This record gives sequence, C-alpha cells and structure tokens, in this order.
Amino acid sequence: MNTTMINSNRIKEDKSNCIFCKIIKGKSPVSIVYEDKKVLAFPPIQPVNQGHILVVPKKHAPYLDDLDEETTLHIMRIARKIAAAIRKSKYRCEGINLFVADGDAAGQEVFHFHLHVYPRFEGNGFGFKYDRSKHFLYLNRPQLDEIAKEINRYI
Repeated sequence: MNTTMINSNRIKEDKSNCIFCKIIKGKSPVSIVYEDKKVLAFPPIQPVNQGHILVVPKKHAPYLDDLDEETTLHIMRIARKIAAAIRKSKYRCEGINLFVADGDAAGQEVFHFHLHVYPRFEGNGFGFKYDRSKHFLYLNRPQLDEIAKEINRYI
C-alpha cells in the first residue's frame, strides 16, 4: 500500500484540519438553515445555485461508513425536510438532486461526510453528463447476479 497516499488521506480526514468541524464549533462563519443535536444544514460558500444546502453531521466522520445508522437516517430525514422547504421557497426549483461524494475517486473535497441538496431546473447547466455508449456497462443476468452476491456478502 502507498504510505504517501495513506498519510495524505489521514491529513485530509483529520478533524483538526476540517472546515466543517470549525463551522460546527462556531469558529468559521455560517448561515444556518437548520440545526439540531446531530446535524447542521447550511448553504456552501460556493453553491451550485441559490437554494443549494449541505446537511452535515456534527460528529466528525470522513466517510458514509463512519456514520452510525441513526445519524445516517437522520441526515436523510433532514434532507427531505430541506428539499420540501426549497420547493416552497422563492428559489427556482423544478426538481431536487441529493448527492454524496464519498472518497477521492468520487470527488470528495471536504473529508467530513455531507449530503448536498440541490434545487434543479430546466437549463440550469449543472448535472451529471455522460455518454451511454462510453459510461455504462452492458452486463448479462449472470454477471449482475454475481455482483449482487459479492456485495451481499458484506451486508
């Protein structure tokens, strides 16, 4: 295993370097949408569009699997409430995306788990762009069965 990569990840994951931990502790400015004992929700400093909100657990957890089940469920419950509030607000919203980047390869930039709640509308220019001929696998049923079996082993 590459020790440089491991050390780099430890630095990124360390809560003493975490901007979200600083925000939660009141050491960095924040515009709070929602707060309770488990989570804080706020717009990011560079939102995709008006109404973009992050739901962040107060306990430092770099990745999804570092969260306990109750906190994970609570984050989704709060995201649901925020999505409903965005739809009722003055901000343009014809749809909602929920997004998690979990790890470097997934595009995670802040190594404190967070769930994005994005309002979306026709022509907003943001989204997942892909080419079906390049970015999707075409697998047969036995291959899909094997994937299901392998992942199921660890549930």
